[in-house]
Amino acid sequence: MDNITSDPESELQIAVVAKRRKTRASPQPRASSCNTIVSEELEGVHNTPYIATMSSAKTPLKGRKRFIADFKEATSAYGAGLEVGGLKVKDLRTGDDEGSILCDVIHAANDKHIVSLNLIVSDTSEYPGSHNYFCFAQDEDVSPRILDVIETIPDEGPRSIEDILKKLLTTFAKKLATNGRQPESDDEDSYGEDDEDMDGYDAHYDDDDFGIVPSDQNSDIKMSFLHRDFNEIVACGYRPGLTRLGIGEIVLTVSLPSFQLAQCVAPRALMAWDPRLLTTSRHFTLIISGIRGIYPVLQNDGKLLPKFTARGLSTVQFRVGLSSKYKPRQEDVRELVRTFGLKVKEEVVMEADISPFGLKVKEEVVMETDSSPFDSEYDENYADEFLSPPAPEAAPEAAPEEVSEEEDFISFSLSESMQSLMNDRFMDLLHLRLKYGMGWAAAETLLSEVHMCQREVDIVLKENLADIQLSDREEQELLRSYNLPADPLLAPDKTNHLNLPLLAFSYLLRRLILCSRYCLICYNKLKTDFQPLKPYVCDNKLCTYQYYNLNRGPSLEYEICSRPQTIDLLVSLTYVAAAEGTLEDFPIGMNLMVSVDGQQNPLVDFDPLSHQDKRRAITTLIASLPPILDMKRHLQKRSKMGASKPRLQEIDRTILPAAWSVLRWCVASCTAHLEELTSGEDLLKGIGNRWRQFRFTVGAPDAEAKFHEEQSRACATDPNANRYPSLYAFHGSAAKNWHSIIRHGLWYKTVAHGRAYGHGVYFAKEGNVSMGSYAGSATTSWRNSAIHVYNCVTVAEIVNLPSQFVSSAPYFVVPQTHWIVCRYLLVKSVLDDPDIVSDNVDVPVVTLDPQHPLTVDYKQVSIPAPAYKLEKLLANRQAEYLEEDYDQDDLEIFASEDVATEDLPSSVPQPITDDWVHDSDWVQACIEHMMPAPVDATPMATSSLQKELKAMLKEQEMANSLKELGWYMPPDLIGDNLFQWVVELHSFQKELPVAQDMAQRISAVLLQIKLAISNLDPRPARLASNWD
Repeated sequence: MDNITSDPESELQIAVVAKRRKTRASPQPRASSCNTIVSEELEGVHNTPYIATMSSAKTPLKGRKRFIADFKEATSAYGAGLEVGGLKVKDLRTGDDEGSILCDVIHAANDKHIVSLNLIVSDTSEYPGSHNYFCFAQDEDVSPRILDVIETIPDEGPRSIEDILKKLLTTFAKKLATNGRQPESDDEDSYGEDDEDMDGYDAHYDDDDFGIVPSDQNSDIKMSFLHRDFNEIVACGYRPGLTRLGIGEIVLTVSLPSFQLAQCVAPRALMAWDPRLLTTSRHFTLIISGIRGIYPVLQNDGKLLPKFTARGLSTVQFRVGLSSKYKPRQEDVRELVRTFGLKVKEEVVMEADISPFGLKVKEEVVMETDSSPFDSEYDENYADEFLSPPAPEAAPEAAPEEVSEEEDFISFSLSESMQSLMNDRFMDLLHLRLKYGMGWAAAETLLSEVHMCQREVDIVLKENLADIQLSDREEQELLRSYNLPADPLLAPDKTNHLNLPLLAFSYLLRRLILCSRYCLICYNKLKTDFQPLKPYVCDNKLCTYQYYNLNRGPSLEYEICSRPQTIDLLVSLTYVAAAEGTLEDFPIGMNLMVSVDGQQNPLVDFDPLSHQDKRRAITTLIASLPPILDMKRHLQKRSKMGASKPRLQEIDRTILPAAWSVLRWCVASCTAHLEELTSGEDLLKGIGNRWRQFRFTVGAPDAEAKFHEEQSRACATDPNANRYPSLYAFHGSAAKNWHSIIRHGLWYKTVAHGRAYGHGVYFAKEGNVSMGSYAGSATTSWRNSAIHVYNCVTVAEIVNLPSQFVSSAPYFVVPQTHWIVCRYLLVKSVLDDPDIVSDNVDVPVVTLDPQHPLTVDYKQVSIPAPAYKLEKLLANRQAEYLEEDYDQDDLEIFASEDVATEDLPSSVPQPITDDWVHDSDWVQACIEHMMPAPVDATPMATSSLQKELKAMLKEQEMANSLKELGWYMPPDLIGDNLFQWVVELHSFQKELPVAQDMAQRISAVLLQIKLAISNLDPRPARLASNWD
């Protein structure tokens, strides 16, 4: 014990004493309380500056007094509990030790316990500028996802008590919103805790982190299987690809020209999801990485081969996006699949333009390439297409930078949700399908129930068998209106070989087609009366919080830059609905702190407010926002090379964060498609220039298919409908109602103007009827709007069967809402006429039924054919598409021989006849003595060390061959001493000099890893000079 000196508050460091050499410690330690270094002398790491977030009244206080004051303020302010994202900190109290804070984290909805925490400040005398936090769970059985968050706390640096608690809740909410990949159970079919631990371990430590790659001689990549899989992918109409990264590592891709998605999904829906799917020549691409030295990787039961996991690999990884070619370039693939990176901080000082409020803001931007787990996700790819305007007017003397070429691989609005689904669920779903003989829908239902109940699969299946089987039958019904891809598992295959790339891409394509039927966050099926056009989230508060606060929905920045007038319209309609008292759906569960009296202090939680106060708060928040065009100009400012791009919050720091959240909610909650029309070939003729025209689509993606099905039935039964399949008519409603209409469609649950002619949706053939008293004018408007909404009217297409309407004169009263498809939204503004580009393009128009003409001022209105613009767009993409030749890597695969039946992977490992054998006597003779355990080891450091040791022993246990593994850790030499590991390195390649030296003398190289405790402040710890 006397050989080790340590300060009581020291942090555990691992010193690999293999060779006494002075090496400076890295200034950026790995995100864990247990940092690996190779050194004899350790040096301190400087902390980043601290910015206080508590009351300014406590600013003069420092050290322990400041800590006590902040703690009292936190307990007073959050006496009922601090709530963020559906989670709550409860029972905030001091612990037994100096600087210790105890609390419980629970679900806010049902008070269900999650974890009890002990949060320790390293030194209260350094609070709030130079301290660190250490955190550990007090419960015995804690979810691995919670532990992953706890381990990152020491890297957060100095923060106030309030700030660190909010950061904890934010990240807990994010982790729990995905439900975890696997519930905790010892049964192999229950996807247990050990697998989660291995996932977390491999996510931080892999061969690439240390530059280690397997050699060709150890590679078990069978080209014959790739040949077979590639041919099957081509036969399904997709493009396979292979990219080599170093020696032994391959990345597989499967892609489809994005315009061909229109064969499966209505083009209007694709334009609503993300216009780049059709307006640019791209490929919808799936990237599969993590395949190192072995292929195929799947057994016949859908699980990974033991040889795959024996190489230290946890699972394959998926990325989803749009590539310019059938597969991304090698350098882009390498960047996309890397799991590590250097942290680089760069200070960029720049002066912004004059803000809309007359303030010139000088700001400092600190950029880090690798963000903290607590940082919200921001995909800058969304706005890249629009963030290349001329240099800002505030700095005309600066030379404009060259615009970088178009990125080879970009994310689109659904990329993050789709790839999270693939990484979290796909491998488990595949295994469930093969084990129980069910379809994708049934497997999804089963896995969701397992995650929700945290019970074994067999028990959940037995209790919910009827509902699970019903899921597959319901999906069969969807085939009437959805064009789902073929299921590769239903194809006959005598060999039972699993084509991983084809299976993954087919499942991804299926979920993309059905995306609006599922929650974007928890992946469960939406249970709503109205199916939206755009994908959305369920009513779970955790999903709502993550969707808005963690930017899991569409990119607000991209939407502002590409569709500013549409965003202006959405915000204006929300403002009108709130100001005039009709707003009924609110941004609940977003942790909004708002003012109800117009003053920013004190702020109150938005969720418990009355409807009237919520509406008042929303109007106040929207009123504080700058004009949308000012936001666009700010986002389009050039930034220095390598610096972060402009963000909305930088426009004016005085605007409450809740205002930006409400702006995001206004945009992301709109599940309809709105697109302003300014070209003459798109516009209705005969409406007048005082009305802005928007293309307007609302309803499920298959609504168009159902509408055409009803049209076909009408044509078969009615001669007039056979000649004129559709009617067009106007529907007017007060401006205050349109916030709801564009989210839920036209329905008749609420009586606004009476129902003298029966129950149904009312339409008029003469525009002035709808544009008059029915389209009630707005009594107020958002002051920074460029549109200033006054009236709104829609033009809808209706199945031409007036005899089956409730009434056909003087108004159409249509009870069958699935017979109605909205086509245009007309918005009357109190400002100038909209900018319309007139042209003389010959556009095909709809032939209207002479018995039911569409008129304004009794003059006929001309309607462009609804499918004309989309058909033209698809024709342009088809004309631009030129199928590329496969590159050399892919041609080699196609040229290789097909797979032989006897080469197929088996779920039973083959016995090893000449495996390496551990010699315990030799090891014992080589070890002189064991180093004693440290006196003071922090719980966090000990916990981290236990986790890594557990991962290594599990990897060793699962290895099919110790010879193939290359190392061995004798379990009997670990005992109670966690701080010394003995590892044997063996089975080197025969041509290496070390293998030749070992051949006649020893069976392994013995490595003793001795773990010494040390302290970085005030002086480094030392091993005693007499210790050998």
